[in-house]
Amino acid sequence: MKDQAHTLRKIFEGTARPCPQVLSVTSGKGGVGKTSLVVNMSIILASRGKKVLVLDADLGLANIDVMLGLVPKFTIQHVLQGQCSLEEIVLDGPEGIKIIPASSGIQELADLTREQQLCLMNSMDYFEQDIDYMIIDTGAGISRNVMYFNAASQRVIVVATSEPTSITDAYALIKVLRKQYGVKRFDLIVNNVSTKVEGDQVARQLSLVCERFLGDVVLETLGSVPADKSIPECIKGQKAFVGVYPAGEASRRLERIVSRMEQTSRPSSNGSLQFFLRRMVLNQMKGSNHAGYSISRSY
Repeated sequence: MKDQAHTLRKIFEGTARPCPQVLSVTSGKGGVGKTSLVVNMSIILASRGKKVLVLDADLGLANIDVMLGLVPKFTIQHVLQGQCSLEEIVLDGPEGIKIIPASSGIQELADLTREQQLCLMNSMDYFEQDIDYMIIDTGAGISRNVMYFNAASQRVIVVATSEPTSITDAYALIKVLRKQYGVKRFDLIVNNVSTKVEGDQVARQLSLVCERFLGDVVLETLGSVPADKSIPECIKGQKAFVGVYPAGEASRRLERIVSRMEQTSRPSSNGSLQFFLRRMVLNQMKGSNHAGYSISRSY
């Protein structure tokens, strides 16, 4: 394994290598279908010839492997304990996507020792030239762990539904990321809608609130995904719905969302894994000053 000084040098130095895009998919409220979207978006990208690495960053409630019926022998916890390398825990998913499984109940990344943080950073560099996208499935809410992954990513995709609590919590998430971490650009996917009009209404409502109270925040709507009874069936069967029902309305709408995401991709100079890791270090330093920060639902 490379020495820690080498890792830190790489984090704080630039790189001219081709850069993968690092995307986080997040939500203010749990139960909005975020993980299902991550899995299915990743499979769509892979089916288009992209090399995709999915990081299950919900370190307390890991479930990407469960959703796909995969049984990991090792997880990130074993890597941090020095029992194996990161590349040894990677799982192969549908269409060739790669998955880094988390471990339920693991402590927050913010509470890891510096040696553990460097171990994780060092290991991530292994994938730098082998992927086009790294998609991070964060936990829900505004914990420090969720904030670090979102603030370090090149692109933050917020998932919400039409439920008032989901809209309010999505705004709270955006508010914290803007005011505490300086994130100004967000993408939005409205999930589980009854009609496209409903999805447009949610997007407009959230955009207006952000414009009124956060001023310089840019919230771009990627699209909405309809409620479909086949999706819960696929989840129960541990299958991705884009694979089981590729012609279904949910699959077609998600295909369009992924196309829009590809067409509006952010500049690659800010997307490398080293940029992501450098931002992780800086945000941890910044976050230590806001350890007791909490947010009310008032605007």
